[in-house]
Amino acid sequence: MGTNWQSLYIFVSMDGYTQPKFYVDKYRQALVGVEAKWMPAWTGILEKMQLAKEWVFLGTGKSGYIARKLVATARSLGKKAVFMLPSEGFHGDLGQFSADSLAIFISKSGSSEEHIQLAEWLLARGIPAVGLLGNRQGKLTERLPLYLDCSVAVEADTLDLAPSCSTMLALIAGESLMFSWADANGFTYADFSGYHPGGQLGKNWNLRVEQVMNPLDSIARLSPTHSMRQVLITMTEKPLGIACIEENGKLVGIITEGDVRRSLVKGLSLENSSASEIMNADPKTCGPDSLLGTAIQIMESDQQKRSALPVVDHSNRLLGVIRIHDAY
Repeated sequence: MGTNWQSLYIFVSMDGYTQPKFYVDKYRQALVGVEAKWMPAWTGILEKMQLAKEWVFLGTGKSGYIARKLVATARSLGKKAVFMLPSEGFHGDLGQFSADSLAIFISKSGSSEEHIQLAEWLLARGIPAVGLLGNRQGKLTERLPLYLDCSVAVEADTLDLAPSCSTMLALIAGESLMFSWADANGFTYADFSGYHPGGQLGKNWNLRVEQVMNPLDSIARLSPTHSMRQVLITMTEKPLGIACIEENGKLVGIITEGDVRRSLVKGLSLENSSASEIMNADPKTCGPDSLLGTAIQIMESDQQKRSALPVVDHSNRLLGVIRIHDAY
C-alpha cells in the first residue's frame, strides 16, 4: 500500500497552524495611536465632505475593494457616492467629477502614477481631494493637502506582504469619517430605515409593535390573588412564555416561565402561593407605537434577556404582548 500523502499533509499542517492571537495582536497594534495621527486633518476633511454633493472613492487593487465598501456605507447613510478606478479616469471617466465632488483617494503606497496624475488633474481644476494613505513619504501626500495617516508598522501575515492591517485601518478611517458626518447632520433611525426598507433592518425600523404583537385573547391574564396553580394552568393554555398580572384594569406585574421554575425549586406551594409573591412588579414594557427595533433592543438588553414584553398604553393598560420570535 502507498502512503496517503494528502492525509499526512493535513495532519502535519493542522499541527503547525498559527494561533489566532498572532494575527489579532497585529491588527490590534495597528490601531494604537491612530486618534492622535488623525486629529490634525479630521475636521478639515469633514468640512470638505459636508460641502460636497458627491463623494468619489478611488482605489486600486485591495484599496479598491475598501473604496467599494466605503461607497456602500456612504449610500446607506443617504449620501451620493461612486467608485472609480484611478486608471480609468484618463480614459473617459473624468466627466464624473465636478466642483461639487470630493475625491477620496485610498492608497497604501501613495506612489501609483495613475493616482498622482489624477490628483494633479483634480487640484488644477479646483476639485477638492483628500486621502486615506498608508505611506507618509509617498508622492500622493505631497499632492493632497488633507489626508488621514493610515500607515502601519507591519501587515498581519508572516511575510508582511498581504494588505491586511493597512486595509483594515483605511476602512476604519473612512467609515469613522462618515459616521462623524452622519452624527453632525442629525442622522436618525428613521433616516437609516428609509434607506433600508428591506430585510430585518427595514422590518425593525419601519414596523410598529402593534403590527406584530399578540392580542389580548392569546395572553395569560391573571390577578395578583390567583394561586400559582392557576398561573401555571393559564400559562400552559396560552403559551407565550409570560403571564400578565392585572389589577383595576392596569398591568401590575408579570410572571415568566423562569419565575415559575425558580419558585418551585424554592418550594413554594402551588395551592397556597399567589401570583403576587413571585411576580416582577416593575416589568419592562413598550408602547404600541414603538418601533419593532426598539422592542428588540429592550428584550436583548445585555443587563437582562427577555423572551416577551408587555405592550401597554400611557395609562399602563395592557394592550398585548410581543415576543422576540414575533420580531424575527
